Amino acid sequence: MTNTPYPEKFWHCYVTLPGTKKEARKGVVNYLSLDQLHKQILDPWKQGIPFTLAGVIVGDKMAITEIRIVHTQFAMQRYSDEHFARMSASGITDLATDPRFLPFGKGTDFTNELLFLSAEVGAPQPDVALILQLCERIPLVARLLASRRRSRAPYEITDEYDVQDLLHAVLRGYLKYSVDEEPLGKVGGARSGRADIAFGDLGMLIEVKYASGPKDQQRLVEEFAQDLLLYSAWQPLKTFVYLVYNSSDLRDSEALQRLQGETLINQKRYRTYVILA
Repeated sequence: MTNTPYPEKFWHCYVTLPGTKKEARKGVVNYLSLDQLHKQILDPWKQGIPFTLAGVIVGDKMAITEIRIVHTQFAMQRYSDEHFARMSASGITDLATDPRFLPFGKGTDFTNELLFLSAEVGAPQPDVALILQLCERIPLVARLLASRRRSRAPYEITDEYDVQDLLHAVLRGYLKYSVDEEPLGKVGGARSGRADIAFGDLGMLIEVKYASGPKDQQRLVEEFAQDLLLYSAWQPLKTFVYLVYNSSDLRDSEALQRLQGETLINQKRYRTYVILA
């Protein structure tokens, strides 16, 4: 964890273990204090020992389908009361909503920060480190090409496709690995498509985004979450790079970097990097 102090109460956690939709085991806890969160979940997770969450025994964290840790400003009961009051005012008798899950749509997600970012992660292999460095330096390349000598037409970047083409060309000049768009299958209700750049030999995908202004902050966060789910279906995946170009136009670009770290989705574990360019 970072040195930033965490709130003392109103922590919530749920974990899902494999199974069909009806048979999947899901444990949910609310009202945890920070101390309880450490003792019941964080400490056992880091030590690699089994822990229990609302009667669900997690014997092997690698078998987890999904886990989330969220902090809210208020206790779960407040969100429950507000939700059912709205339903009642609309003339709806809501018997389907489990109030234990309501805080997860209201709070701040600390899953990556508490479970993965704090873990010791070795340095990336040399070729991966080179790719990360080239991604970070793309704005410098773009600046040179934007002001060419002898009245040559400048290379202008106006959207993410311009960034993709430039990055693709730079990477081709340095790497022996093939650089392609990788086809991806459909995952549940998520969209299907292609990653912008893929290195099959390295198990690495790069997704390029272009920020047009402060309002793009929420869009980029939402697309990041969608991409994590979508790309978890790619069998070779070991490293995912989320490159945000023109990031200085965002409202709070550094907040995006809190999303990076070791990621576990659908029993797929991989390393995620957020690069602000």
